[in-house]
Amino acid sequence: MSPTELLPAFAGLYGAAPGDLAWMAEACEAGFVALNDREEVLGAVGTRPSPQHGSELVGGVFPGPWRDEAALALVRAAHAEVGRVYLFAEGYLFPPEVLLEAGLREVGAYRRLSGRVPYRHVDPPVGTQLLPLADVPDPETRLEALRTYMDRVGHHAVTADAAADGAGGFDSHLSVIALDDMGRGVGVCRAAIDGGKGRLDAPGVASGWRHTSLRAALLNAVNTRLRAAGITRVNVDSWGDTPEDLAHDLTLHLGVTEETPILALG
Repeated sequence: MSPTELLPAFAGLYGAAPGDLAWMAEACEAGFVALNDREEVLGAVGTRPSPQHGSELVGGVFPGPWRDEAALALVRAAHAEVGRVYLFAEGYLFPPEVLLEAGLREVGAYRRLSGRVPYRHVDPPVGTQLLPLADVPDPETRLEALRTYMDRVGHHAVTADAAADGAGGFDSHLSVIALDDMGRGVGVCRAAIDGGKGRLDAPGVASGWRHTSLRAALLNAVNTRLRAAGITRVNVDSWGDTPEDLAHDLTLHLGVTEETPILALG
C-alpha cells in the first residue's frame, strides 16, 4: 500500500486532520493495513527509515476485540517486508504487553523528565567550546551537531531544514552548540520557552565525546540560559538515552513524568 493511502487511518489514530499528518506519510517507504472480514480498518502502519535501527513503525491499531491480533499482524508484515523495525509502544496505539510476549524486545524509551531548572556547574571538556546556537549560523556546522543524535534509537536522518533558526520551535539564543578545536559541531542541546517553562531535548553528543563531561556541560549551559531568562521549571525530552544518561539526569532532581517503551523486532 502507498504510504499516502494511510492518511485517513492515521488521522483516526492520532485524532488529527489528514493534512496535518502528510509529513508523516511522506516520510514512510511502505505501508500496511489490517482489515477485518467486513473490510473495516483495524489498524495501519507505515515504515519510516531510521539511520542505524531499521525502520520506525508509525501508526497503530484502533481499540476493539481484534486489537492485539491486528497489532501483531501489522508488525510481522512490516518486519517481513523491510527487516528490522521498532515502534513507540504508546498504549493507545500499540499494546506493549502483547508485543513483548510475541518476541519484541525493549531497546529504549521516550521519556519526559520534569522539575526545577537544575543547577550543577560543569565545565566543558578540554578541546571543546560551548556557544549559543545563534552565534554559529553556518548550516553545515549545525547539521554536524544535530547528526550526533542519529545513532540513537528513535531518531531519524537530519534534514537541511532542521538547521534553520526556529526549527522544531526551538530558540537559537537559548540553545547551545559544542564545537571542537577544529570548529566541528560535536554536540548540541536545543531549548525553548513553552508555556512559561523551559523545554529542551536531551543533548546530542558525538560518539567520540560521550565518555567526557560534554553532555552534562551542555545541559548546564542551557539551564544557565533558562535561569537568566527567569525560568524556574523545565521539561526535558529524550529518545533512546542510555541508562547512564538517565541516571545522571535523575541526580539533577528531575523526575520521569512520562515514559513510552521503544520495542524492536529483528
